[in-house]
Amino acid sequence: MTIKLTLAMDDAIVKKAKKYARQRNLSLSKLVEYFFAAVALTTEERNMPLYPITQELAGMITAKNIKEKDILADALIEKYL
Repeated sequence: MTIKLTLAMDDAIVKKAKKYARQRNLSLSKLVEYFFAAVALTTEERNMPLYPITQELAGMITAKNIKEKDILADALIEKYL
């Protein structure tokens, strides 16, 4: 079920968020939904153990000049799209 939500935010933040969403072919509503989904995760969900193959691969690739926010947004997009 989808509901409407009205938010009040700083204009500069909204402009940046719209640009960010546009670059990823997302609506601003969908971007906010993904953010809320990430924030709403319980501690248990955040600390789920990794599969053995994931544990082996973790840390093998180092990313330079990538912001954590971009990584999180991309992961959420992949998960929910």
